[in-house]
Amino acid sequence: MRCWLLIGCLGVLPPAQAPLAQSVERTVEVHAEDLSVERALTPGGEGWRTVPPSRVAEGPAPFWIRTWVQVPPRAPGAPTPVLALSLLGSWEAWWDGALLGRNGHVGRTPEEELPGHVDVLLPLPPEHATAGPHLLVIRASAHHLGFEPVGTLHRLQVGAASQLARARLLWLVPSLALLGALVLMGSHYLARYFMERRGRATLLLGLLCLAASAQLLLEAWRGLANYPYPLHIVRLWLLSASTLTVAVLLPTTLHAAFREPRRAPWWGALAVSLMGLSAVPGFDGRNAVALGLSLGASLLIALRARRRREPGAWAALGGLGLALALYLTGPLDFPERGFFIAFGGLLLYLGAVHAHQLRRQQQRLESATRASERLQLELLKRSIQPHFLMNTLGAMSEWVETEPAQAVRFIESLGAVYRHLLSISGERAIPLARELELCRAYLEVMGFRHGLAFTLEAPGVDGEAIVPPAVLHTLLENAFSHNRYTTPVTFHLQEGHAGGRRRYVFSAPAGTGATPRVGEGTGTRYLEARLDETFPGAWSLVQEPTETGWTTVMEIPA
Repeated sequence: MRCWLLIGCLGVLPPAQAPLAQSVERTVEVHAEDLSVERALTPGGEGWRTVPPSRVAEGPAPFWIRTWVQVPPRAPGAPTPVLALSLLGSWEAWWDGALLGRNGHVGRTPEEELPGHVDVLLPLPPEHATAGPHLLVIRASAHHLGFEPVGTLHRLQVGAASQLARARLLWLVPSLALLGALVLMGSHYLARYFMERRGRATLLLGLLCLAASAQLLLEAWRGLANYPYPLHIVRLWLLSASTLTVAVLLPTTLHAAFREPRRAPWWGALAVSLMGLSAVPGFDGRNAVALGLSLGASLLIALRARRRREPGAWAALGGLGLALALYLTGPLDFPERGFFIAFGGLLLYLGAVHAHQLRRQQQRLESATRASERLQLELLKRSIQPHFLMNTLGAMSEWVETEPAQAVRFIESLGAVYRHLLSISGERAIPLARELELCRAYLEVMGFRHGLAFTLEAPGVDGEAIVPPAVLHTLLENAFSHNRYTTPVTFHLQEGHAGGRRRYVFSAPAGTGATPRVGEGTGTRYLEARLDETFPGAWSLVQEPTETGWTTVMEIPA
């Protein structure tokens, strides 16, 4: 935390140390006509209008800007100050009536204009760098801008060149330091996701880190590489895309990490917010609003997780509280100055939450695997217990003497059941189609033993869906354990979808001597262990009696 506070101080210090725009009235005069130089350099005159520096947007044709700039006093022997000017356009400037310099070539048409760079440092003439007000006059054109900005004059500063450079460096260092950390974090989470192939929150957290690093890089790019002003719109679009990606990924990551049960309202609110952003004027305004909405939505998700007592909710609330506090101190400046502090701290919090959740999932997985293996052995033992073998061998002996053909079919069906059990015994999850093959082979065996026809109907189910092995087989075994069927029976399996989850409803008819009760036996514990092993914390199992028998409802991720 102390480290982030230090970085935060570094982020705040540069604007405090750097000299601000030194116009006497903090306004500029603008003339939309292409005046002569002599007329523009003469104070007064008609057609000039006064506007704030941030509202200078006169269009592409050559126009004039003039303002009084205050040069601060300097110590004897100190270097001559320089003028730092950032204007989206080509321009030429006069200082106290003398030509100071040019940036590109001002033109009346796009073909005549030669684009200048966005940021320029001009040394002031020593004889005109005395402390006090000086008249700065600029003639500019912007035929290659490519968009209509809120303002084209971004910076007007006077100071020592070393001081201006140090201010820019102090702003860049913490951003670039955090950039490297975010890239490493993002690469780590993505590599972990692709190696383990599980954990959507891991994938989203990796993408969030890389999107935040892209935003930091694009914010810092203007200080790293000066570029011609026509490329400014390209940087703004890329910056807006990365900001929007961060704004979407942040609540999405929290949504996945805390397994927020309500999905439709959140996605609806997200869609409405994205459409509403188009009404916000200016790139900076849209970026600030998008990040504010993202932090607000994330805070609501974390609060709901805290109310459900989700592990890590307090840590997420701490990170979001820090980010929101920085955002509220200056929403419009947040994407440029507070972002790297807020999201650096926030992503560290989220990383800690994610590591804690992964540890808990690993512990649950190991526990479920041990329970599953133990229960699987118990189920297999029940399939080969002496009582089952004695009945099976007795039936086979009788059929061998009286109905050899039926004995052969029975042996084949029994062999099919054990082949299926052996093939799935070592797997964590199998396609539903294989599970249905095992169930139908088992029902054929039970049909031979009872002299009845037992069938399983599963219309319209997705055979490619992944389920834990032997879950339906266990439900059938439970049905035969608690019922004595004396007539042909049909079991039913229905599949539904709701909220991104698969919902299976298994119905077993009641037989003679049915003993309906909520199961807590080996079969039920096996089902719960298998489900938790395959879908840690993301499943539900409800069993209850009905008027016609017994129903089991199982929900798993789609």
